[in-house]
Amino acid sequence: MLEQSIRAWNPWWVEKMSSELIGIPRDVIQELINSLNTPHIKDIIGVRRCGKTTLLYQLADYLISSGITPKNIIFLNFDDPSINVSSFEEIQKEIFKINPEITHLFLDEIQQKKEWERWVRMLYDTKKFVRIFISGSSASLLSEDISRVLTGRHITFMAAPFSFKEYLSKRGWTDFRSESIMFKKDKILHYLTAFLEGGGFPEAIGVDDFARKQILTNLYNDILARDISSRYGASYDIVNNIARFMLTNLGSPYSINSVAKATNIAVETSEKYIGYLKEALLIYDIPKLGIQFKQNKKAYPVDTGIRNTVCFRFSPDSGKLAEAAVFLELKRRNPEVYYWKNSGGYEVDFVIKEQQKIALLIQVVWNIMDEATRKREENSLIRAMDEFNLSKGLILTEDNEEIIEKEGKTIEYIPLWKWLLL
Repeated sequence: MLEQSIRAWNPWWVEKMSSELIGIPRDVIQELINSLNTPHIKDIIGVRRCGKTTLLYQLADYLISSGITPKNIIFLNFDDPSINVSSFEEIQKEIFKINPEITHLFLDEIQQKKEWERWVRMLYDTKKFVRIFISGSSASLLSEDISRVLTGRHITFMAAPFSFKEYLSKRGWTDFRSESIMFKKDKILHYLTAFLEGGGFPEAIGVDDFARKQILTNLYNDILARDISSRYGASYDIVNNIARFMLTNLGSPYSINSVAKATNIAVETSEKYIGYLKEALLIYDIPKLGIQFKQNKKAYPVDTGIRNTVCFRFSPDSGKLAEAAVFLELKRRNPEVYYWKNSGGYEVDFVIKEQQKIALLIQVVWNIMDEATRKREENSLIRAMDEFNLSKGLILTEDNEEIIEKEGKTIEYIPLWKWLLL
């Protein structure tokens, strides 16, 4: 049974890897390829169904194209019951029984197996394989305990639902030259709206609205049931209520107390369950600059599509969705991100910090046509530029592009679609 399961997950042993299996190239794939010359374990962390398995397949395909014998690459998925219930000793014995020359080991959804990190460390330290790759759907793979066990032995890469550029590729877009994008701007704007509404989970792209909602609803339920309730013995109803509350109020400051009050639970339960949602990578948060306490954070969803599917909405919420898309893109680009708000009520959505210095201020406004809105956003940006001694700030909008000078400061307006494709 174990051998059959292993063989089923390794089709390249008998035939060329299909294009359906490989999918479209992901943005992070080149970083992974560039890391192949290092001996470290490569771990890929990301929310369930965001494309981690496909990334592993892409790496396997690259290795095969580079001359590695296909049967020397083995892939194990720990979501497979036959693999999951087997002991590490049984798995290792079966691997080398199938092929004693295996050099490359891929371990998918490894967090499903307890004590996996000690087994992987043993494999690494005893040089059982030339390269080891792991993936997981839990932030626990980044925990201090695991980092301590694997210290100096691993490099972490973050996976996420599709970026806007990847989304366009999935929809068949092939020409990303700036001239082509500008020439077909109306089509790009259409796709941007669809991207903000439907999100970037691979399976939910290019299907009709009904199918998309089914896919994302099932995914949301899987995250809550399998990655939280089953794993931690948590109440599905409580975690569902908290998740919906936080997803609905994306980009709004929250505290443990405010979530507890809104969902009618104890403060201790609120803190614990919010931790579960972060652990499952369904939500992320950013702190207020200079005050990094529990009551001064804003939460954002891992994907706008899953948020729109499970939350009741009074309006299209374009501004909030655009803000979430900017946050997710910043997370892909990996800077240190905060938000800023002063005692006078002026606020800036994203403050980018580099090497202990404030490097960039970003405001997100979907529609800048209202003069009062424009004035408020510009004034907030200027107050922040004054505070951080910056001469330039950025405002991202649906489709406004201009540069203005105000109070001795420069404010650059850039269309969101253009910034996402930079």
